[in-house]
Amino acid sequence: MPDSLLSQLPSDFLSRLTELLSPEELSAWKVSASCPPLAVRWTGDADACNEACESLVEAGLAPTPVPWCPQAWSLGCIPRSQVSRLPLVAEQKLFLQSLSSMAAVMAMGVRPGDDVLDLCAAPGAKTSLIRRQQNGRGMLLANELSRSRTIRLKTVLAKLSIEGVEVLTGPGESIGSTHERCFDRVLADVPCSGEGRFHLSDASTWSRWSESGIRGLAKRQGALLESACKALRPGGEVLYSTCTMAPEENEGVVDRVLRRGRTLMEVRPIDLPLSSMRPGLQEWRGRTLHPEIARTVRVLGDSETIPFFMARLRRIE
Repeated sequence: MPDSLLSQLPSDFLSRLTELLSPEELSAWKVSASCPPLAVRWTGDADACNEACESLVEAGLAPTPVPWCPQAWSLGCIPRSQVSRLPLVAEQKLFLQSLSSMAAVMAMGVRPGDDVLDLCAAPGAKTSLIRRQQNGRGMLLANELSRSRTIRLKTVLAKLSIEGVEVLTGPGESIGSTHERCFDRVLADVPCSGEGRFHLSDASTWSRWSESGIRGLAKRQGALLESACKALRPGGEVLYSTCTMAPEENEGVVDRVLRRGRTLMEVRPIDLPLSSMRPGLQEWRGRTLHPEIARTVRVLGDSETIPFFMARLRRIE
């Protein structure tokens, strides 16, 4: 990858990268940022799953089964157009979904019969996978702030023939009060600065990035996570996730929620065998973080996945 492409990124972002990544990790990140890796998930009848893999091979692709997500395949760093034009993709039986998105749902540990909240649900890929994990049993509430994104969410669920989902439009920060102690699992995949989705050939992916923007997002993310914790029943769990590398939006948000203790929570380990996975940071720019942050995970980005962050928190009381 030419250094000229890398030099187009904001200088403050590049400086932060050198603080966050080793030279080897930076090289792996460049791979994912040059050509974001793709993955697909089968949404049709389970009995016809082999049809999906065969179609990918016939199209000249090299699908690799995802060991922690049944009926999903990693396709590596290839142009999206090679996949989007396939008939099964057009029919929505094969659904383009990043491994980071799948991982957030699989790390939740959703069981059939669980009552689940998807706090920031659009565009709907994770919502549909949650419902699949529920096997049609239990409540699933999908909330989205934007009315236009709510329409998109409903469209995706309809195309995938997903039923039994209640869709709400409103601020996720309010759900903890209106639905206090209602859920066994909550997904808080929050709006973020999207550093994990920067594409080096597309300046629009980072055009709105700034360190001041990160600070503003972190404040909102903290309020969303507080709301998610409040919506849990005792013993329930929230999966907090972002697709950014910014510690202020990741470990920093979890650290503040743990220290405030408005809802008593503990961090639980995440056991998915993900490539380039590291424990959460214990320190950032001179600030020592809560010891339990070591149980959170950072995925740094490589030829299989983009960078992202996950934390699994359990409500104690």
